[in-house]
Amino acid sequence: MRFADYLAAFNRYDDAALIRDFWAEDCMMEMASGRVMRGRAEVLAMLERLHDGVKETMRPQTVIEDGVRIFAEIDMDFTGLRDRPDFPFGPLKAGQTHTVKVFALYRTDGGKVVSLKTATWPAGVGVTSPG
Repeated sequence: MRFADYLAAFNRYDDAALIRDFWAEDCMMEMASGRVMRGRAEVLAMLERLHDGVKETMRPQTVIEDGVRIFAEIDMDFTGLRDRPDFPFGPLKAGQTHTVKVFALYRTDGGKVVSLKTATWPAGVGVTSPG
């Protein structure tokens, strides 16, 4: 899997297609909070909850690939399509953007993501401008 292809698919905002095309059936995602999702259905459900009324745009700052692993420092822009007072990275109003620094380690097999570990910073800390 090439990260550039994954990035293009992610930024098309079709979570179901992203998971279908780029994630292995028995995938796993671990977050710094300790939350673990196993399998495509759990990862997709998490993305759908996160993206409910929110557009997430990935802006990689650094990407290192070795054919099996991808490490990426990513500034993620979360733009409110409607008010989300309960948004995980802080209350978000329609039209407002929170940018969050994410470090992500993907492990791939056969061109699909088999595991992803992520760590995030608080919104606005250490990020570049989305402009």
